Amino acid sequence: MKHGIMRRSPLALASTALLLALSGCGGQDIAMTNYGPSKAMQICVNSGGTLQARGKAGRVTCVHPYSDAGRRCTSGSDCQGRCLADRGPDGLPALGAQTPGHCQADDQLYGCYAEVEGGRAKAAICVD
Repeated sequence: MKHGIMRRSPLALASTALLLALSGCGGQDIAMTNYGPSKAMQICVNSGGTLQARGKAGRVTCVHPYSDAGRRCTSGSDCQGRCLADRGPDGLPALGAQTPGHCQADDQLYGCYAEVEGGRAKAAICVD
């Protein structure tokens, strides 16, 4: 150790970076980080998920796909997740507009979207 600087191997740095990325995620992923990155990945895969970078910050999270992804819907009760409004040429539909929908792809929904209930668009939101 020269001048108080400790050198770390690239593998140790990569493991630390993955662990830090996982610790910034939602509830399920925070619990998984208590086991370290390898165990977190194993738990995620064993539960049917994959570790993916998501959101504007690109945080790594465990993503579980829905079997009805993309199916046509008119309300959230038609889907495992949410019923999302289809985007038209002008983007998302206006609040209350009658609109077709599709079931969300997985349990980690990011970006801008509007849910559909009773065949009508709810207020659009954006999630980073």
